[in-house]
Amino acid sequence: MEELKQTIAENLVAYRKQAQLTQQELAEKINYSDKAVSKWERAEGVPDVLVLKAIADLYGVTVNDFLVDHTKPKKLRFKDFWAKRWLITLLSAGLVFFIATIVVFIWLVVAPASAADVAKYTYLTALPIACIVVLVFSCIWGKLWQRCLAVSALVWTLCLLIHLALNIVTLEYTWMIYVVGAAMQLLVILWFILVYFVKRGKAVK
Repeated sequence: MEELKQTIAENLVAYRKQAQLTQQELAEKINYSDKAVSKWERAEGVPDVLVLKAIADLYGVTVNDFLVDHTKPKKLRFKDFWAKRWLITLLSAGLVFFIATIVVFIWLVVAPASAADVAKYTYLTALPIACIVVLVFSCIWGKLWQRCLAVSALVWTLCLLIHLALNIVTLEYTWMIYVVGAAMQLLVILWFILVYFVKRGKAVK
């Protein structure tokens, strides 16, 4: 209680000075004596809620602003917290493509004749690696559906990599890769549905 009284007193002083009012001027505006204002600002008393509301309206703030210690660092808001997490995830995935670009650049300097093929396969390989990076971070702090999306992206980028790496151009063999991918996708979805119901069952218990 004493700590709260001190916080209110400090905020009363700070907002009054910010409004460029003396204790006497404030007292006149709220129809109280300057001695009462001085008492509140010395933490020897606390104005009632109606008085705090009147002072808050005068300063253009809320009553809650008098109750909060503004000297303490503000807590990170939930939305900001998650935004920073996913920013880190995207930066990490982007780092994969940055490394791939460095590899392509070095190859372009060393052997420019084959740089085009190297660039294609380097960036294709970077796709599933970036998906793995996103999957790792989603396992650390992501939700179940986000992990499912990351695994699904990994499945289809691997299918694309295998398709292009093997240079399969005939329709006879191409569709088989994506059929396998579709089967894996179905297994991924079923697996995460199972995990969801298992977790939900534990939560109910």
